[in-house]
Amino acid sequence: MKNQLTFLKILGVFLCLYLFLVGIGGLSSGIKGLGGGFAKTVLSTTSNPFTALFIGILCTTLFQSSSTTTSLIVTMASTGALTIGGAVPMIMGANIGTTVTNTLVSIGYIGKGNEFRRAFAASTVHDFFNIMSVMILFPLELMFGFLEKLSLGLGTMLFGVLSTDQAFKSPIKKAVKWGSKKIEYISFDNDIVYIILSVLLTFLMLFSIVKLLRSLVLEKVEAFFDKFLFRNAISAMIFGIILTIMVQSSSITTSTIVPLAGAGVLTLRQIFPFTLGANIGTTVTALVASLTLNPIAMVASFSHLFFNIFGIALIYPIKILREIPIKLAESMADQSVNNKFIPLIYLAILFIGLPLIIIFMGG
Repeated sequence: MKNQLTFLKILGVFLCLYLFLVGIGGLSSGIKGLGGGFAKTVLSTTSNPFTALFIGILCTTLFQSSSTTTSLIVTMASTGALTIGGAVPMIMGANIGTTVTNTLVSIGYIGKGNEFRRAFAASTVHDFFNIMSVMILFPLELMFGFLEKLSLGLGTMLFGVLSTDQAFKSPIKKAVKWGSKKIEYISFDNDIVYIILSVLLTFLMLFSIVKLLRSLVLEKVEAFFDKFLFRNAISAMIFGIILTIMVQSSSITTSTIVPLAGAGVLTLRQIFPFTLGANIGTTVTALVASLTLNPIAMVASFSHLFFNIFGIALIYPIKILREIPIKLAESMADQSVNNKFIPLIYLAILFIGLPLIIIFMGG
């Protein structure tokens, strides 16, 4: 009976993955159907990189998933509605927004003193690292556009001349297109309805994939969530990458270890490299989504991968920089134990208030 249930869950994962790609394909087709006017509207709202950064934060906070946000960004890039230069700041923002989930999980321990201190520090160390990565790489990207150039360079090397008119040819692409046509049919050829239905399908299927994979994978690995897997920084980082690829959600993997931190099973320094691995693992969703679109979409997903790799490479090997997120997380956790309003104010300002203000001013 248990084996049958496992088999059904695996089938469910593949079905949801197919429907997720159908949603991505439908979104791409719907945006193209709206034409150049829509593209100009999108580009005008994201022409300011600073505004684009905070759009990424807010969208990911609302979706509770950087995978969803980056998949939508990649789709927009594939249609020409969003340039690679406009996509990069949004992707940076998505990396910050994704940390809200594990921070919310840690607040569940708010009345438990030392447990809360450990859990809150374990969640916010991810926040502070991603903010620090953005603070270093965002100005560099504005000055030199190195992530955009590197992604475009790799794309050109792999695919030749890049254009939104190009498309990957594969049986999967044809199957996805067939499914997207069915959504278009039930939307009565209305592009707005087509886009809405496609976004809803994409979000619902990604959520379902995460739930199914979580039940399949985490049940098997929870028994090994001990110091063996976190015996050194490299093994913890690799474990973070693999587990996040398997469950398709960095929010899930990082949230899972928050209770272990609260219980004192894992230390903050053991958890830190694991969260960095989760940052890399979460880029796979956008890469998979881009495979059903075109090389431009793939280039946008490359920028997500490069951003996370460079962030880790610039910060983690240097001890003085590596200590900053840890010290900030410990300091805020200590203050939050004494003042329970600090975590709530922190969440409200960083993930909602500040992005709304910046977007409003930029718009």
